[in-house]
Amino acid sequence: MRTKRESMTTFTQSANAHTVVRTLRNGVTVALERLPYLRSVAAGVWINAGSACETPAQTGVSHFLEHLFFKGTKARTARQLMEAVESRGGHLNAFTSRDHTCVYIKTLDAHALDAIEILGDIIKNSQFFDFEKERGIILEEIASAEDVPEDYVHDVFCERLWPDHALGRPITGTEESVSGLSIEDVRAYFQSWYVPENIIVSIAGNIEIEPALDAIAREFESIAARPSPPAPGRPAFGACLDRVIRPIGQHHVCFGFPGPDSRDPRRFAYDVLSNVVGGGSTSRLFEEIREQAGLAYSIYSFHYCYRPAGTLGVYAAVAPENLTQTIDLACRELRKMREEPVPESELAMNREMLKANLLMGLESTFNRMARQAKSLMIHGRIVPQDEVVEKIEAVSVEDVQRLAHEIFASEQCAAVILGPEDAERMKAFPL
Repeated sequence: MRTKRESMTTFTQSANAHTVVRTLRNGVTVALERLPYLRSVAAGVWINAGSACETPAQTGVSHFLEHLFFKGTKARTARQLMEAVESRGGHLNAFTSRDHTCVYIKTLDAHALDAIEILGDIIKNSQFFDFEKERGIILEEIASAEDVPEDYVHDVFCERLWPDHALGRPITGTEESVSGLSIEDVRAYFQSWYVPENIIVSIAGNIEIEPALDAIAREFESIAARPSPPAPGRPAFGACLDRVIRPIGQHHVCFGFPGPDSRDPRRFAYDVLSNVVGGGSTSRLFEEIREQAGLAYSIYSFHYCYRPAGTLGVYAAVAPENLTQTIDLACRELRKMREEPVPESELAMNREMLKANLLMGLESTFNRMARQAKSLMIHGRIVPQDEVVEKIEAVSVEDVQRLAHEIFASEQCAAVILGPEDAERMKAFPL
């Protein structure tokens, strides 16, 4: 058992940045990065549990709980919570993902200790007021998400990709599941997963390390240590070709292939491959399908990487008359990735894009705060940015072609086409 002041990791990233990782006596992890040249801080409480941890009957409970955190504590009403932050020029928000949940505050450096106290109040003392009112708001959120085809097709894609696993179910839940949740279900989920070993308090910005550590210990060390439920297992991959009929003007196509989990060292090769395929305005799909053929306004690749599993996929929105040609051209580009090595110059450009996304993103205190929390959850340490850059630079032409040959195959393709009914029925994607 580590004491409050025992350091897991302490290192200097530059002359002006100091990062410390500590573990409190009850098991809560603390990550602090001091950036004295700024005038702001981003402070977040991260829970190593998201929708992938839910049972079928609990679908949507992580997201429901996130909403209820803003409805008041023992000491503050919902309005008083917001006033406590906004009167200090700050911003309070939260989000839920498949892997984790985060409640965070961005504020001026002068109010960093106040932000820690407010976050502690939310996590320890939320009363889950206005349960039925918030259920109605979430049901409206679910309905509105289904009205956005680009978002909805990704939810359907994940459901088909990982059938019978929480990873494939929608983060917000379904109308049926949210309607069936009770306040007791929410409290039970909170008691099970919001335990010290699953909690990371991460702060980046102009903070004084020792006063911040004292404030975090004061707020979070009183949370009783309890065992956490086991993490979800790996899902089975579901190859399919599914149609969802909607009376809309475009077809929204989402198809993908098996990918690595968030700890798999191959994830860097997947990142590079995804970027070559559809990561920007110079990517192969964008050039071929939008610029040359003029078939789609929106087309891109994506790489989801979660704790249990991942996927690499493609999304496109096209007019009904362009559907078949778009899919044929997209699959032709994927076949070329299997059969022909990517020129080194093209690969170098995509490596630079990935490095730039990482390094320029770290100019944001929120991104720095989020990166150190995610790194601790996934790897048990803050992975230095230079190490990530080295892994990206190490991806070779051979790595990319080998990976394309391994995954781009019809028998392991999951595809969903959402759009209007038409006469043509595709049997499989031509890979």
